[in-house]
Amino acid sequence: MGSRIIIAIGSLNPLKVRSVVRVFSRFADVDVIAVDVPTSIPRQPVGSRDIVLGALERALGALNLTPEASLGVGIEAGPMEFYSKTGFLETQVAVIVDRNCKASIGLSPSFELDPNTVRRMMMGEELSQAVQIPRHLGDIGELIGYIGYITQGLVTRQDLTEAAVAMALTPRLQKPEWLLSVEELIEMLSVKPLYECLRAVTQQAADHSL
Repeated sequence: MGSRIIIAIGSLNPLKVRSVVRVFSRFADVDVIAVDVPTSIPRQPVGSRDIVLGALERALGALNLTPEASLGVGIEAGPMEFYSKTGFLETQVAVIVDRNCKASIGLSPSFELDPNTVRRMMMGEELSQAVQIPRHLGDIGELIGYIGYITQGLVTRQDLTEAAVAMALTPRLQKPEWLLSVEELIEMLSVKPLYECLRAVTQQAADHSL
């Protein structure tokens, strides 16, 4: 892949940062820079539009705040519409944006939550607040996550995060010229994100990405 690639992630969450490092390091030498990126979505997004918008804003914001980066990554999670008892599946979404303002999107494996949990999340509670977890286990959100608790460690939150990032990276390992533009994605979302996509000043910056 050539020289080292600098990637900005729109989160200070160690699990998300670690997931980006683990996925991208399989394909290139990378430096990952974590930056705090505010978003316009609720703290607990519900529905595909808000989840994708949040991930897009994190990717754009990270890229804009890190001039030396050639890729920005945003990760967001929440209940997404699907054919199930509640009408939702808990999903993680990753968005990768490059300096040509092209976006790629990936989803994690998804799972059903009980109706009461979904109702509480729709009222604004985060998943870690909406579920019932024994007190002695402490805050598992930054460790194995609720999915890890339910599956007894078979699948962890990091597994889901890595899968979403890997799926967002997959199109870029094919023929990236057909990738969705940020403008096209914004049109599909029918909402303007907090951040604009700043195109590369030089062709070298645009080319220096996966």
